[in-house]
Amino acid sequence: MKIRHLIGRNPLYFAFFFPALMDGIVTVVGQGKNYWNDFSVASDASPAYYFLLASPWLFIFGSVVWFIFWYWLLKKLKEPLNLFLMFLFIAGHSWGSSSWIMKIFKEVGVYILGSQTSIVFAWSLLIIYFGLIASMATYCMKIYMEKRN
Repeated sequence: MKIRHLIGRNPLYFAFFFPALMDGIVTVVGQGKNYWNDFSVASDASPAYYFLLASPWLFIFGSVVWFIFWYWLLKKLKEPLNLFLMFLFIAGHSWGSSSWIMKIFKEVGVYILGSQTSIVFAWSLLIIYFGLIASMATYCMKIYMEKRN
């Protein structure tokens, strides 16, 4: 019941929290080996790139600030803007994190081009991941709708 109470404080935030958190984690984990010796070789296709260039710690700090800001803003915004942002963040962070997950799968040999078994296995893992995201978002939306009525 504690988790439901926590989510109930800001269900739209928690609807996208999991893929956003995963996106941040795999962004740091997915950096190439050279990155850890020279931060000027960061890899990311978002404004987070500039934080990564400075330091992974700055990226992590910036992510915490980002999470706090969006928690506050999603509590303040009204419909339909709050719903729009929730869906935007779910879609964006699901895509962003899955692209990093596929990169990591390739690096560790889970996804091997030309190997039908590994391709289906990696695809299946991503489908399970998306299922988790959808399940969590649905649960949070249910709580949001209950609170709204």
